[in-house]
Order: sequence, then structure tokens, then C-alpha cells
Amino acid sequence: MSGRSILLILLAIAMVAFASPVRSAAIDAEVLASPQRVVEYSSELVERGDYRSALNVLEAGRDKFRKNRTILRDYADLLYDRERFGAARRAYLELSADAADDHARSRIEEIDRRFERLTSSLNLAAIAIQKATDAGNFDTAIALGDLAIAKFPGNAVLLTAKGEAQYRKGDLDAAEVTFRRALQIDPFDRQARSYVEEIRTTEEAQTSTEFAEWMSIAKDKVGDFIVTFLALFAAFLSNSLMSPLILRYKLGRARRLFEQGQYDEFTDLIEGLLDKEDFSPLRANFRFLLREKSLEEARDILDKYVNTPDRLPALLRILEREHEKMAQTASA
Repeated sequence: MSGRSILLILLAIAMVAFASPVRSAAIDAEVLASPQRVVEYSSELVERGDYRSALNVLEAGRDKFRKNRTILRDYADLLYDRERFGAARRAYLELSADAADDHARSRIEEIDRRFERLTSSLNLAAIAIQKATDAGNFDTAIALGDLAIAKFPGNAVLLTAKGEAQYRKGDLDAAEVTFRRALQIDPFDRQARSYVEEIRTTEEAQTSTEFAEWMSIAKDKVGDFIVTFLALFAAFLSNSLMSPLILRYKLGRARRLFEQGQYDEFTDLIEGLLDKEDFSPLRANFRFLLREKSLEEARDILDKYVNTPDRLPALLRILEREHEKMAQTASA
């Protein structure tokens, strides 16, 4: 399909979206009619257990009614209750900045004590940052990373852990800076180097010549709404096209290192595939592993090199299942 054809399809989709506003926009306008309505509706959502929507409503209310302390306090308290301590701390600081607030000051002190405990040792800090990142609690992971890096300067592991949280939050520029700091300390940090390569590839894809031409045409023909839509969709499309190529490159590199007896990167790759639930290439890599090693040797490699113990049982189950399939095929 040509670039012109794709552009026409995108324009049509954007026109439909622009011409047919969804019902949620009207609901949002109603909810944001007054601070009292924001507080009432967010409380209803909390009672129903819809914490994510409640946070979204409170965040929108905070942005619209900047001086309303009730909205900001409810927002900070809900973040705290959901254990999103990094974002909660920022909200409590905002509360205490304008006026003395004993509740906010008490919560800040509680969060600081928690962060101090979680960063009392290097290993504990690294685990805490990774757990927060895996839970999608990126602000907390970054805050823990900042505190731990200040306590244990010059540690590439902590910098890489913080960079991963920034990367998964979507702050690619900050993540790249953090990963490059890690590489200055440890030039052989494969995880940091891999993330830097992915960030550079993503940015290059998003700023390609064809992408720039699409945006130029769109600006001449349509308004800012459709330009924004096209930017997001084209970035998604670029990443979708590039991802299989990046994965294939990583697979080849990991297998070459495996053949040289360097198993770390190979196991890092299969752990990443498990996290993404990308099972087809994961199974293919296990078949490669079983062609090179016996089942017992493969188990030993996973047991020794898998970084996160929680992933090990699932990886071993998939490995054994692939071994059974290969044995059945061989005997058929």
C-alpha cells in the first residue's frame, strides 16, 4: 500500500472521529462543571472500585480548578491508598506549598520513611525499583531510583533500573540520559545498551522522511486535531513495522552469543518475551536451546541465568513442553 493510500485512510478515520464525539467527552464536561461535582463523582467511582477512573477524574479536576485544595487532597490520598507513593508525594508537596497542612506533611514523612527503608541497602533498592516498575508504578520507581543513586553513587545497576522506569513511563529522552550514565560506568551493561538502541531506533522511525512529508501535507489540509491523530497513528505504525526487525536482530545476536557460551543475553531475551507474552518466538528459542543442549543442561542454564525467580517456573514449564513436543515429533 502506498504512502498516499495510507494517508487517505488515516484522514478518513480522523474525520469520523472528529465529526462524532464520543459520549465520554460529554460526561467529562458534566463532571468537570464544578469542584463539588468532581469530588462527588470521584467518590462514587471509588465506592464502585473503579480507582483508575477516579484518579483520572481527580487529575482532570485538579488541572481545571488549580486552587481547589479538596480535589488535590482527595487526589493525593487516593494515590497514597493505591501505593503510588512517588506521585502522592508530589501532590502532598503541592498541598503543603501554599499553606500549612498537617495531613500532607504527615503523609510526606511517612512516604520518606518508607523510601528510606526500601533504599537501606543497594540490593534492597534495586529490588524495590524493579518491583515498582513491574507494577506500573513508574513515579515511585523513579523516586526510589533517585534516592538510591544518591546513596550509592556510581552504580550502573541502579541507573539502569531507573532508566527502565523512565522508558516504560514514556519519557524516552530522560531514559536515554540515564542509560548513557549507566554505560559510562559499565560499558558492558547489555540491558542499558539495548534500551539505548531501541530508543534511537524508535526516534529515527518517528522522524523518517515519509513521516515528515505526511505531517506537512496534513498541516496544509486539516486542523490540529487531525494532525495530532496522524502523529500518534503514524508513530504506532512505524513502531509496528520496526518491531519485528528489531526482534529478529536481537534473536540472531542472542543466539550467536549463546553459541559462544555467553548465556546472559539469551536468557534476558527470553525473559523479555515472557513478559510481553510473545510466546511464538519464545517457544522457537527454546527449541533452539534444546537442539544445542540436553533438557537437563537447558534447565541448569535457566536456573543459573534467569534474573527474576518469579519467571523461572513458567519458563521451565514452557521448556519442558517444547521438549515433549520435539520428542513426540522425533518418534513419529
